[in-house]
Amino acid sequence: MKKSILSAMALAFAFAMPSAAQDGLLKKYDRRLTTPRNYVCYRTTERMKIDGKLNEKVWQKAAQTESFVDISGFDFPKPIYDTKARLLWDDEYLYISAVLEEPNIVANLTQRDTIIYHDNDFEVFLDPTGDGQNYFEIENNARGVIFDLMLDRAYRSGGNFHIQWDCPGLKLAVQHDGTLNKQKDTDRSWTVEMAIPHKAVTRNFANPLKAGNIWRLNFSRVQWLKKGGPEENWVWTPTGEINMHAPNQWGFLQFSDKVAGNGTDEFQCPYNMEAYKVLWALFYAQLDQHGKDGRYTSSLAVLGLTDSDLATLPKGSNIEMEATTHQFRASVLVGGTGKRYVVDHNGKFEVQ
Repeated sequence: MKKSILSAMALAFAFAMPSAAQDGLLKKYDRRLTTPRNYVCYRTTERMKIDGKLNEKVWQKAAQTESFVDISGFDFPKPIYDTKARLLWDDEYLYISAVLEEPNIVANLTQRDTIIYHDNDFEVFLDPTGDGQNYFEIENNARGVIFDLMLDRAYRSGGNFHIQWDCPGLKLAVQHDGTLNKQKDTDRSWTVEMAIPHKAVTRNFANPLKAGNIWRLNFSRVQWLKKGGPEENWVWTPTGEINMHAPNQWGFLQFSDKVAGNGTDEFQCPYNMEAYKVLWALFYAQLDQHGKDGRYTSSLAVLGLTDSDLATLPKGSNIEMEATTHQFRASVLVGGTGKRYVVDHNGKFEVQ
């Protein structure tokens, strides 16, 4: 593949563009490059009964997430109904609960693995390895009907979904503070409670459910405010576009060995976010380049990278771009860390 390499020092001399053209990739893709939310997940020692009632005392000790926001960004209108989630874990399961404010609880679909978001629904997206490959999605409606699937990579990179994956050992229940499918009364909310066994999302025999590990996670709520749509997409951390399948923009889920209610841990971001954002800006620029010309490019200048972009990186960083017509590999060596962040045309992310 052809290769282009630029360092922080070299970039200032690499582009001779007028200042008006120096906005760069970070500004161009800023909506898709917001800093994801994070959640520190604590252990439970209680025996959890998955019934949707959330009667276990430990649920009240688990912090709520922030209220869900519009998928397109924090500056979009606030959802008219509130949604928050809580998480816990033990040696076997990741536990998730959510309360969805809802004045009219409706659910029509009854068969597993139908397209559940045609009803109002609650959705969980999990990428335990954080590489954007072979991730998991679990959806359910207010009847507790499940649509679960695995995706080999995001749709934007030509990904395929595998509906035949049924989350083995999944426990899920819902409860209604109101009545289901009765239009004439006023309801208050519905509740989801689930237990996802780590074995269902484990790859290569490496149990990802361990203290200190950080997963990528997001929640989505699809809400039909009127018949025929359009649907609302309310999420925990926004992706900057109406597309949940952007694992790089999901939130961070950090596992703590502390029992819920017995102290707290600070979230430790696994990445230098300035370098992370530049890398993903290059990824989005390559997708646009391919959409325009039918090919990728090794030229950072053609992609629109500017000295203002590279100025955000730690001192001593450098960028490499390798590309052929049909594939590319972008990397950012993060100055002062010895770590290199890498992403390819499939959206596979790794730290070397």
